[in-house]
Amino acid sequence: MEKNRDGRGRPRLVWPLAAAVTWVASLVWVAGQIGVAGVGAGLTLSVFVTAPIVAVFLWLDRWERERPSLLFSALVWGASVAAFCSIWSQQWLHALVDLTLGTDAGAWIRPLLITPITEEVLKGLFLVWLLVRRRREITSVLDGIVYAGLAGAGFAFTENSLYFGRALTDFASAGTSDVNAVAVLGVTFFLRVVMVPFFHSLMVVLTGIGVGLAATGRGSRVRALPVVLGMLAAVVLHGVWDWAGLASTDPYLIYKIYGAVMVPVFLAVLVLALILRRREGRMVLAGLPILARDGVIAAGELRPLGNLRERRRWRAKVRRDAGRTAARATARYQAAASALAIRVAGEPYGDDARLVSQREAVAVARSAMRDAARRGGEYKTRTEP
Repeated sequence: MEKNRDGRGRPRLVWPLAAAVTWVASLVWVAGQIGVAGVGAGLTLSVFVTAPIVAVFLWLDRWERERPSLLFSALVWGASVAAFCSIWSQQWLHALVDLTLGTDAGAWIRPLLITPITEEVLKGLFLVWLLVRRRREITSVLDGIVYAGLAGAGFAFTENSLYFGRALTDFASAGTSDVNAVAVLGVTFFLRVVMVPFFHSLMVVLTGIGVGLAATGRGSRVRALPVVLGMLAAVVLHGVWDWAGLASTDPYLIYKIYGAVMVPVFLAVLVLALILRRREGRMVLAGLPILARDGVIAAGELRPLGNLRERRRWRAKVRRDAGRTAARATARYQAAASALAIRVAGEPYGDDARLVSQREAVAVARSAMRDAARRGGEYKTRTEP
């Protein structure tokens, strides 16, 4: 048993094992619905839909890159634990409602309450965990958006394996002459690829905005309120969408909701994310001279830290000279320095204790970067002919 950086001993394999088991269990359930071949086809297509979404959220995070392990964990949480728990909780809740209230009532309760509440709460639990246990990792609302978007992308990755796989297997078994199979395939691709590829990410981003506000606020009540409101907004919007598509008697209502609600919300979140990204860059540029003045970073690092292209060149040079490990250590130092610059530039954005903690993190990252570069250089020197 090793200790994490908070000093609490935990088995290193608990989280990877839980993620692997729940993801495989989810795929087993999907395979029971559409077959193994359908799962393979669905996952393949799902990769192509999910990859651009992940890339967008990583691009938003370029100024103050979060820990790769946490970013990956957000993606995996959505694809594994959140998906698995959603599947099975919805199964027994659907059965309970149908048994106690009847199938007619269940046809309304499932899309309006059961599905949105289970999915949005389960996706959002990773963000709540971050807020409670890793609050220092969230330096802005944009961080909450990035983590949330990745959790939603992971959830959509597993879910899409079912929808894509089912449409493809039905089409393959029916043939091109079956008009219904062709129509289902076309509608599935149009909905999942064109209309709502960002759906799950957009929903949980509303929770992420609340978590970002909570992480940068003061007081427990201030922290709790935006999280609750963000998750409630996600549940309501999700419920409206599912109701329009599954329970309404108007076949065109889903398109009306899409144009009147979903598109404006998506555009609003997109504009907010772009504004926050630009603001984050400005705060980094404003805070770096203060860090150089205080001796936290070297004066010669002002330029490479203040330009994303120069950062890439810096990492590339370190990778050539000292290897990948040193380049990763350099990336962690760049992220730690950026996080501190944001806090310094945004005062009273954070309290003194958090600033001290972040300064220590920069010092540790700087020392690790130098050690990795020295070891990498020595290894390269020994191995070169």
